[in-house]
Amino acid sequence: MRRNACRWHSATSCSKRMHIIDRITRPTDQETHAIIDRVALTWEQRHKCRQRLVTMQGCEIALALPTGSRLQDGDLLSVPGGWIAVVLALEDVLLVRPRSLQEIAFVAHQIGNRHLPLEIGEHWLKTLFEPVLETYLRQQGIAVERSQLPFTPVNATSGHRHP
Repeated sequence: MRRNACRWHSATSCSKRMHIIDRITRPTDQETHAIIDRVALTWEQRHKCRQRLVTMQGCEIALALPTGSRLQDGDLLSVPGGWIAVVLALEDVLLVRPRSLQEIAFVAHQIGNRHLPLEIGEHWLKTLFEPVLETYLRQQGIAVERSQLPFTPVNATSGHRHP
């Protein structure tokens, strides 16, 4: 199987080795290097410290980040000649538009009870697609739609336990 040629690789490095990235740079630290590629990551991928990825230009990179590192939209990964920007991938989500505070509380409880991640907007809640939850919310008369959208849930409280 032949790898795609990357514009930011020399012909030698593209065919012989994968770039290993071991740190995240925030956009304010760009220096003078240009963004030469992008990598679209799901919520789950943004939480993995060690993984192989393929950029939008088809180049393979390897992450070897410190334990506990979390990538965010706009983070920069250094490669020879510039930066790879992290962007949010579209994900299969449920977009819920509660009509009252009671519905917000009910939906948030249902999502939390299933241990699903939750993103909270001003007039909506979003979680990863789960067919049983979608059916249940529809049966309860709650406005819900399945969509392909970026997903950035709130951070979970560390040390969460059930009695």
